[in-house]
Amino acid sequence: MAWTKKLTQLNDVLSDLVPNKDGITKYVKASGLKPQYIDTSGNAMDVWSNVLSEADKNSKVDELVKSVLDTYPDNQFLKSALFAKEIDFSVAPDIDDTSDWQNVSEETLEVLTMEQSTLLPVNFLAKGIQKSKSVGKVEIKIGSNKYSVGTGFLFKINGIKELFFLTNFHVINDKKYIEKTRIIFDYELDIDGNSMPSRSFKIDPAGPWYCSEIKEYDTTIFRLIDDSNTLGEYGWIELKEVEIFKNDFVNIIQHPKGEMKQISLYHNIVTHTNDRVVQYLTDTLKGSSGSPVFNSDWEVVALHHSGGGNKEEEPALPEGIKSRNEGIFINKIIQFVKENHKN
Repeated sequence: MAWTKKLTQLNDVLSDLVPNKDGITKYVKASGLKPQYIDTSGNAMDVWSNVLSEADKNSKVDELVKSVLDTYPDNQFLKSALFAKEIDFSVAPDIDDTSDWQNVSEETLEVLTMEQSTLLPVNFLAKGIQKSKSVGKVEIKIGSNKYSVGTGFLFKINGIKELFFLTNFHVINDKKYIEKTRIIFDYELDIDGNSMPSRSFKIDPAGPWYCSEIKEYDTTIFRLIDDSNTLGEYGWIELKEVEIFKNDFVNIIQHPKGEMKQISLYHNIVTHTNDRVVQYLTDTLKGSSGSPVFNSDWEVVALHHSGGGNKEEEPALPEGIKSRNEGIFINKIIQFVKENHKN
């Protein structure tokens, strides 16, 4: 099965409409699929993904869409999915179109065969855990049972006393969403695999609000309310100007799809840099926007903001690697903060 953009977006839409996996079975049966052939483990989004895979395999995607349309007859996303033409009905901006993606070169592909050492001191792990404390989930309520999600992190810059929180402009960019937004820390598993007690904070509406649009730095910066004086438990990441080069390694701490905090540590090669962006093969998903991109010394080198599939003119990627991602070079964001804060 070729998992298309249309199926990906259908998965998002169906998961929003039917977020309880117990309610999915009736649509499976109505579309002529056999429930016993579908894996129902995981969350609703996982189950819908399995349902769509089975429907596509049996040429019953349209029947599945029609069965859900019986319940949601006015849903324009479902209606558009019945057309043969693949329609992009994503709510989020297509950031891929704003990026000047660079070819993944043969030089980089050779690095992926492990011609470059990936050995690190064991304290790399402890340092990463420490940095991860400052990374939080951004959750914005946009409907009665619908949320927009992203990632962000607490930071300071030398010479400025203010403690800021940083995420993407395309995650939140309008003050009207401040009251509907929570920043959640410790949304993760402990060493035994149990959920940790998380804590959420609200945005300070009277604090700094620095925004840079998608085509510039895709950045929103603000302060959090800390009435209980507990924000200090999460520390902060000190941002400083750095250098980053092609073939360097980068790691991303993130909340992919709004899930518990995760880290990507495999095939993390930088494929291109310039004075605005850093592009890399490090894994991310929807919801990872606003994550800190770290080098091997746990210095932030970029603010992750977008991703895209391999372009036709690029060399083929190794098996198992399907796309590359992009972040805004952190030096630009540091300059942006300094220019705005002094004003």
